[in-house]
Amino acid sequence: MAFHDDLLSQALQLVHNTPSTQASLRRAVSSAYYAVFHLLIAEATSNWSNVKLRAALGRPFDHGTMRKASDRLLNMQAFPFAGEDAKVVADLRFVARTFTQLQQDRYFVDYNLTKDLDPTTALTQVKSVEKKFNTWP
Repeated sequence: MAFHDDLLSQALQLVHNTPSTQASLRRAVSSAYYAVFHLLIAEATSNWSNVKLRAALGRPFDHGTMRKASDRLLNMQAFPFAGEDAKVVADLRFVARTFTQLQQDRYFVDYNLTKDLDPTTALTQVKSVEKKFNTWP
């Protein structure tokens, strides 16, 4: 199993912990974000001919740069995708939108302890990653 698959599996296990705790819910959302982050890196480096160097090639990927790329992709004026398959464009934008939202969610769960994370909200966030994984192929 790939690292990103392990992270998604961990997120699903954590979000379904009973009883749920703030630590398990927050770690689930954070793990879900990192699952997407590493999925995108794995896909971006998957065609590199030297398999042993793929992890090193993925090392320079940056959260902020990936966020900016996602934001740009969502700009319909900058990227109208005229004449492209509408389903593929919608799926690509779904991936970009989900990445952006998950990054915001991860910042909240990792750094904002002023408000408890609701179990339903955490489950929704993790399930959105599962949907993204299913959409990706």
